Amino acid sequence: MRLYQALGVQAKEIITVVGAGGKTSALICLARELAAMGRRVVVAPTTKMLLSQLRQLAEPVITSDTASLAAGVAAGLKRGNLVTCGSGVTDQGKVTGLDAAGVTALAELDIDYLLLEGDGAAGALIKAPAAHEPVIPPVTTLVVTVAGLPVLGRPLAAPFVHRPRLAAGLLGREEGSLVTAHDVARVLAHPRGGRKGVPPAARWVVLLNQAEDYELLRAGRSVAGAILAAGGEKVVLGAVATPAPVRQVLLRQAVRPGPVGAIVLAAGAGERYGGDKQLLSIAGQPMVRRVVTTALAAVPGNVVVVLGHEAGRVAAALEGLAADIAYNPGYRRGLSTSLQAGLAALGPESRAALFVLADQPGVTPDVITRLAGAYRQEGKKIIVPVYQGRRGNPVLIDRDLWPQILALQGDVGAREIIRAHPEEVLTVEVDCPGILKDIDTHTDYQAWLHQSGN
Repeated sequence: MRLYQALGVQAKEIITVVGAGGKTSALICLARELAAMGRRVVVAPTTKMLLSQLRQLAEPVITSDTASLAAGVAAGLKRGNLVTCGSGVTDQGKVTGLDAAGVTALAELDIDYLLLEGDGAAGALIKAPAAHEPVIPPVTTLVVTVAGLPVLGRPLAAPFVHRPRLAAGLLGREEGSLVTAHDVARVLAHPRGGRKGVPPAARWVVLLNQAEDYELLRAGRSVAGAILAAGGEKVVLGAVATPAPVRQVLLRQAVRPGPVGAIVLAAGAGERYGGDKQLLSIAGQPMVRRVVTTALAAVPGNVVVVLGHEAGRVAAALEGLAADIAYNPGYRRGLSTSLQAGLAALGPESRAALFVLADQPGVTPDVITRLAGAYRQEGKKIIVPVYQGRRGNPVLIDRDLWPQILALQGDVGAREIIRAHPEEVLTVEVDCPGILKDIDTHTDYQAWLHQSGN
């Protein structure tokens, strides 16, 4: 899954990236993705940025004259579709930023994207902006605020926090105290913190970077929950310096999450089918969309979709659905990795996870509702549906057993947990043959179409 997709980048945008903890790496990643798609991209600072960083993309056009700047960038775009620029270079090797006239002149060129770096952070993981920053042009359409998750548990001090005195003031905390998930969320969501200077008409997205293992993903999920509760629309958990820059995409939900979360497993390559199985047409819509819609109907506000193979195309098929996304970069290592990626994306309010297979379009919302209801009423830790004496999917597993899921390796799933705890298994009879029917092959698909009349 690409960063531009996760951020929700639209056509003809002016994007300003601010914050710390990988802000420049995010800007570079985004510029390369967009340029690789053939888009005309211009990158520049509005404050200062290392010359060496801009040179990772292209040799910059440097001039303080607005007309010359526009002409130089236009000439550069004739040679390639990625151009960098600035107004000057300091003795310290930093490119000085564009002023309002420079931004306006570039925005009037025939370009698709103007990407701006709006402040500095001296290599810290999180920051509180000074009075003169960030410099976000009013014409900005998308602001991305970045922070590094490894700041959690670190002292509220340099080098981990840029301007720690200001950050401590925002938090009402002492400098040197250990940074918590709540602290990170408060700094990022504060109108004098990560939201400072965001134009009223601009969209605002938070990127929590360096989320490269389960513990940081789980901690990042807690930070994201607090940001979304404070009014944020979207939080992306990522690792922008790696081949898998996006790990989770979390949305503000209109419905308060309940104790049962659904994890739709849609990461597999569908090798038995021949690939792209999740996108098969079922009743006029992609199969994965049908399954996710079913899950949302049963547990609104608490659905995570785990993606892997062809994640970008599958994510596009889910556009507009109020489901969070978790990307599993290790999906080729087996089903266990997708279970784990899904658990990392569920919030702390979730007491149980329902694992839903993306290749079972016949499962109905009533099945999921009945399993969740049995869990709340009966007190068992594993709930399994049964149709005419045969067990099927989805399967519900209580949080107390999640550590055992996290210990699984390879291509194994919940079946191992069920075998290990027969005393905790409750079977629920359902009138739904779809719990037994996976679409694994072309024969399965044709049979489905025939039986359903599609």
